[in-house]
Formats: sequence, structure tokens, C-alpha cells
Amino acid sequence: MKSHDETSKIASTEEETRVEDEDDTSMEEESDSDTDSGRAWSVEAEDDDEVVKPPNYLNMQDPDPEWDVDSYDGYELVFDADGREGFPNDEEYEDFRAYKTKAWKNRGFLEDPFRSIYAIVDLEDIWSDRITVTTREHLANIASLCVKKLNEEKGSSVEVVSIVRANLKPGGGYKLYITFMAREHPDGPLVEYQAKAMDFAGGRKPTFPILCRPASSISSHSLQTSF
Repeated sequence: MKSHDETSKIASTEEETRVEDEDDTSMEEESDSDTDSGRAWSVEAEDDDEVVKPPNYLNMQDPDPEWDVDSYDGYELVFDADGREGFPNDEEYEDFRAYKTKAWKNRGFLEDPFRSIYAIVDLEDIWSDRITVTTREHLANIASLCVKKLNEEKGSSVEVVSIVRANLKPGGGYKLYITFMAREHPDGPLVEYQAKAMDFAGGRKPTFPILCRPASSISSHSLQTSF
């Protein structure tokens, strides 16, 4: 991963735009804090000690959560034609593009600090003062909620076996991206699954399951690069 200073330069080199409407710069409305987190970082100029603010890099804005609707749908990744200017050499720029493309294709299930999506590091830690179970247990409960919704909608019999890893995006609550192992039949083989859910702060709203699917079902997302 890049240092904070390098991330500051990187963040200004890319914009994510809507396929249907290039003027639409917002997609998620998870919380008021998302608006604040969309502000671009400032970068200190080396020559005259001025503080230069790069063009705004706004996180995508999710709509209100809806079952089986992925907030990445209908979007494409666009790299700024002038993005190379923020990097000291071609190698670092290509590393950035490769990582950002990989994160984009993974739709939140790979850590993506450019969108404020971070890995949950310690699965054995207690989740919160209010929910006094381990993070692993809490995530398993939420994954089970998503699986229950999937089974109700599809008539399937998927069950959660174990949590593999998870990411979160903070806001008015946590948008959770959970990777877990599951069985699609009682004696079936283990299959890697993914679930997304909104876990609202302080339990002010019930946890909302957003989607649940085999990890292999993610199709390659449409990518566009500007030169």
C-alpha cells in the first residue's frame, strides 16, 4: 500500500463517473459523513511551500440500500487523462492503475482506500460495547442474515460455514463487505460467497441485507480509460 503522502497525490488523478449521465457525481447517500470524506486531500508544493488542493476526488455515493442491487452497477472506472502528472515515474502510476482496477473489479471486497473501504484486521476483537461478541461472530450473524434473504428469494439452501475476511466503509453505519465459505447443500463442497449489508450505528435501524452471491459470479466490470 502507498504512504499517506503518496495516496494524497494518487487521489487527485482519478475520477469515477456515471455511465448514463457524466454530470452525475453522486451515487451513495449513506451518511452525512460521506460528503465530508469526499473532499480531496491537500498536497504541499515543494517549490514555494504553497498548499495546493488537487481537483476533488469524490467517493461514489450509494443510494438507499436495496436487496440484490449492487451500487457498482451502472458505473465505469475512468482514469484522468492527466493523471500521470501526479506521480514521480511511470512505474508508480502503473502500479496505482493496476491496484485501482483490481479493487474496482472486486466491488468493495478488496480494500480500496480511495473509496474509504478498509479491511477489518482483527476478527477476534470484540465488535463493540453494545454488541459484545467477536467481530468474526458478528460478521457470521450478518452473513447468515444475507443468506437467509437469499434462500427466501431463490428457494436455495445455502448456509454459512466460516468467515474468511471482511471490509467496511464507515458512514452513518458500516457498509460491510463479507467474504465467507458456505455450503449450497448439506453435504456439498465449500464454496466462497460474498455478502453486502448495512449495519447501522447504535442499532438505530435493523441490519439491512443488500446482496449475497457466489464470489465466482462477479462479472468483469466495464472499464474505460482516458488517454
